[in-house]
Amino acid sequence: MKVLLYASAIALVVGTTCVRAETMTMSSTAGPTPQALAAAAKVPSTAAFVDTAAAANQFEINSSRLALLKSFNPKIRAFASKMVEDHTQIGKNFVAALAKADTGITPPSGLGADLDAIMVKLRGTYGPAFEAEYVAAQTKGHQAAVGLFAGYAKGGANPVMKSFAKATLPTIQMHLAMCYELAAALKK
Repeated sequence: MKVLLYASAIALVVGTTCVRAETMTMSSTAGPTPQALAAAAKVPSTAAFVDTAAAANQFEINSSRLALLKSFNPKIRAFASKMVEDHTQIGKNFVAALAKADTGITPPSGLGADLDAIMVKLRGTYGPAFEAEYVAAQTKGHQAAVGLFAGYAKGGANPVMKSFAKATLPTIQMHLAMCYELAAALKK
């Protein structure tokens, strides 16, 4: 029951962000600008923010470690290395903020069904197909994360987690811009 609730919250937050993203002005490279996503973001509950942020952050690390094993493209490898480094730090900051926030919320230990399915697909894909899938997953994930973090930064109920969201948002926006640049480079 608890897993179903988490999955529903993640689907709601990601789905809302993705639907809104499709209707926004597109950037010159591949998708809605980080600023447009942030401006359109809805405020999630603290539980939805914590659960979604924890799973998404772990997905960024896991999928990027996989990219470091599977890709020989120097651009993919540099991006994946940056994602592992930055999201490991974000994870540490998240754990510290969550402890200080005293929300009583324990994030799920796994990625959730949707992110697990993406990992299975990535594990079974090789070469340029893997790289395209990896960049697409990173792009979609960072679009959703920008919406999630911007929404909580705007009006989150817990001041400690709100501060964490505000502090982390610029990094996630930078990652999304990097995703768009990487996607454009792969098309060349």
